[in-house]
Amino acid sequence: MVAASGFSFVFVLYGLLVLAVVVLVIALIVLSVAAIRVLRLSAQERELRIEQLRAAVLDAGDEDPTAI
Repeated sequence: MVAASGFSFVFVLYGLLVLAVVVLVIALIVLSVAAIRVLRLSAQERELRIEQLRAAVLDAGDEDPTAI
């Protein structure tokens, strides 16, 4: 009886360990996907900002470049 209860304790402990590893792997995947989306959005925003600055420079081409 004692050996059987010890085995079940180890089995439950192993099951909890496996469950914890699965949860951590899923969390890592979700965080990776979120990070990729944020980086893509940041890159798109950067490109849009560069386009806005270029448009502003082209629109201000008639004005004095030394004026602030």
